[in-house]
Amino acid sequence: MANEVVVMDKKLRAKIWWRYEIMASAAFSQVKMMTAGFCYAMAPWLKKLYGDDQEKMAEAMVRHQAFFNCTPETAFFILGLCMSMEGEYAADPENFDPASISALKAALMGPLSGVGDAIFWVTVRTIAASVAITLAQNGSMLAPFVFLVVYHVISEPLRWLMLKYGYSLGNNFLEMAYESGYVDMLTMGATTIGLIMVGAMCANFVSLNTAIILSGSGETAQTLQSALDSIFPKLLPLIVSLLTLVGIRKGINVAWLIVIMVIVGIAGVGIGIF
Repeated sequence: MANEVVVMDKKLRAKIWWRYEIMASAAFSQVKMMTAGFCYAMAPWLKKLYGDDQEKMAEAMVRHQAFFNCTPETAFFILGLCMSMEGEYAADPENFDPASISALKAALMGPLSGVGDAIFWVTVRTIAASVAITLAQNGSMLAPFVFLVVYHVISEPLRWLMLKYGYSLGNNFLEMAYESGYVDMLTMGATTIGLIMVGAMCANFVSLNTAIILSGSGETAQTLQSALDSIFPKLLPLIVSLLTLVGIRKGINVAWLIVIMVIVGIAGVGIGIF
């Protein structure tokens, strides 16, 4: 295949997309994470590049057995880049170092995971969850399906585009993106939006009010809750959310945190605090 340009057609791209879409998670391993899915997705492209050259095919398969883990959406961009670089290597093996393929893949996992997590796991997933939680609170059984639909309507087209443009743009894109500062700007913007959404969800979906009376009685009673609301509305839900976050960071099991909340809530209602 040396010195021949191998073209990626839509049918083959769709096959590779489906392979990674399914196997990135289905073949997930705690040892090599998404490696098996990545290698499985690359196999049809490598077969087209190297044909019956078993030595080159084995070399490429071993090359893509190295550890790999990245946010699923941005992982498609790395997949496209690796396909492009494998094509360059197949076309001109004398002047292309295949070690650069593994080096680029390893170098991009961290930065693109940061960008991908900020956009998809923090921002998109939070938006989808906020819509689904609202439906769930109203008793709708469609809530989990709405969550999946909202998330994947945004996610899936971007996965396809990531694969397509990762292949077509080649390895020059990331160099230009970092030099221009677009990656840092995108990460900061997505993270900020995600944090705003998390704060809004804490205010809307975490409910805690105190029944402590500071003075008076009946309708003229001055309660601690009204005093807190005049100074810092939704302060108690924020405190509960932050304490929960501290507990998770301390390594406390989420199930135990729920049990603690239930016990504190029952005890607080019993003694008249909540």
